[in-house]
Amino acid sequence: MRIGITAVFQLIMLLVCSTSYAQKLTPQQQEPWAVLETQVNMDANRDFESMKQYMHPQGSFWGNHLPHPVTNRSYAYYVALRAGEDEIVAHHLVPVTVVVVGDVAIIDAYLHILSRSDDDKQEEKILRLHNTWKKENGKWLLLATYNTEVEP
Repeated sequence: MRIGITAVFQLIMLLVCSTSYAQKLTPQQQEPWAVLETQVNMDANRDFESMKQYMHPQGSFWGNHLPHPVTNRSYAYYVALRAGEDEIVAHHLVPVTVVVVGDVAIIDAYLHILSRSDDDKQEEKILRLHNTWKKENGKWLLLATYNTEVEP
């Protein structure tokens, strides 16, 4: 009986997941989402100098791979950390939620990364992003992150 219930549940999940689509973002949600996409592209391409324009001066950015929050005061640490990582050959950003309240946006997303090492080995990594953005002087700035790696 247990096997039958499990099989039925798996079939239902397969049908539901295969027919579910991401909700279309409103123009209000699309604005900070587009900035996140740009910032992630810069990070994937190791364009750290350009990426600085999206960092809030009082920001705190970290994840389970960082021993402490990286702030704008210690941005060089993040750059050195990323420089030692494998080359990102492809990435895909998937929104989970984008909540905009006034001049603050909270974005949860998954970032799928395909990297290649110097010895040509490829690795898939999935990060769960939790970002807080603040709009100042008409520009969205990354105020805080907490990004964790999840199982592919």
